[in-house]
Amino acid sequence: MFRKARRQSSEDLRVEACPRCGSLNIQLSSTLDVWLMPKQYVCRDCGYKGPIVLELEKEKKEKGN
Repeated sequence: MFRKARRQSSEDLRVEACPRCGSLNIQLSSTLDVWLMPKQYVCRDCGYKGPIVLELEKEKKEKGN
């Protein structure tokens, strides 16, 4: 149970970015991706289309004293 909770919190801190331009404006190309087809991402800023994206981790903000 604790492992699952820890994994979910680390997944919440990840964002996907375009490998070509670094934009966060990237999404799956269709609703059939992952179900019937391999993942294909599309960047709305530079037009990149492909299976590879960058996974970036957001910085954790610690509560200050």
